[in-house]
Amino acid sequence: MAKLQLLAFITLDGYLFDKAASSPLWNNPDKYGIIKIRSRATQILNADVSFISLTQWKKEYEGTFLIEAAPDTISTIGSMFRYWLVDEIVLFVIPCILGDGIRLFAEIPGLSSWEMTGNKSFRSGICRMTYKRIG
Repeated sequence: MAKLQLLAFITLDGYLFDKAASSPLWNNPDKYGIIKIRSRATQILNADVSFISLTQWKKEYEGTFLIEAAPDTISTIGSMFRYWLVDEIVLFVIPCILGDGIRLFAEIPGLSSWEMTGNKSFRSGICRMTYKRIG
């Protein structure tokens, strides 16, 4: 059975980090493991993914389906959470406060529980945390 992994870059106050902003993440993605995360994915998903197909793929295939949080995928990600499709979250937290923008978890319905399966902090102050859904 395949897993659905969410890759997200957020600020301390929970807003999506703008990929146009200057950051060591974008200057050296290999150092932060971003290239490895993306290359391990069996399939990269976008906002137009069919939920019927995705449900079947998860049952029929092995590997990792990756969706990256971005302004155009936020609504799709919210729906994925609504239907309990997200199995793992790889969350990069950037040490800045935006005060405004697009919240990653604004459309998430109800309570779900997650267990941390990995974490790494970098000298830049950026933290990478990995969580798997447990309920």
